[in-house]
Amino acid sequence: MKRYSKKEILNVANEQGLLPPFNHPEETAAKKILDAIYAGGLRIIEFTNRSENALDVFKALIKHAEKNLPGLIIGIGTIMNAKQAKQFYKAGAQFIVAPVLTKEVGEYCVKNDILWIPGAATPTEIIQAHEWGAGFVKIFPAEVLGPAFVKALKGPCPWIKVMPSGGVTLDEENLRQWFATGVECVAIGGLLFSKEVMQDKNYTLLTERIKWLLTTIAAIRQGLTNKI
Repeated sequence: MKRYSKKEILNVANEQGLLPPFNHPEETAAKKILDAIYAGGLRIIEFTNRSENALDVFKALIKHAEKNLPGLIIGIGTIMNAKQAKQFYKAGAQFIVAPVLTKEVGEYCVKNDILWIPGAATPTEIIQAHEWGAGFVKIFPAEVLGPAFVKALKGPCPWIKVMPSGGVTLDEENLRQWFATGVECVAIGGLLFSKEVMQDKNYTLLTERIKWLLTTIAAIRQGLTNKI
């Protein structure tokens, strides 16, 4: 299995501007979701450790991607301790995402040169995460903190690399507000993988949403660049 470097993964996340998390307990459905996001042009995805059989499904997704989806970078999310990080890294995870800042997970990732994206909600936590080796930090819950928080944070700390999660919508204006703060990428979960996709198995809708998001994000960024 090809292992991507931290720099390569960060570049893909930054270029696409989108790193969505999803989970599905059914292997067949999870594979179809991967196929759908790949067809939409997305080349990086986070599978979350939120079901009892998450490790087994994840292993199946890694094999499926290696055989059918060249260039797709798959990471694991909702990692709460070093044991979980080790299990999923050995299973093929290219990066580790967590909802909170846990030192033992950070230490494991740094030791093994794995991209680590912990969650944080205060300036102290965010800076601590970077000092502990985070590639960039998941701002969570973004819905509570808002774009103004990130903008204020980036003022004195422009080197901070962040990804808002839990408050980014499919609304173009909402996306514009977030990218105007200088975030590297955004995470959209439930609104992207909605009931229509997950329960009704409307994977074509998911592909269309991914295409729209990638096109819209690129246009927003270009517009912001032109204003500078």
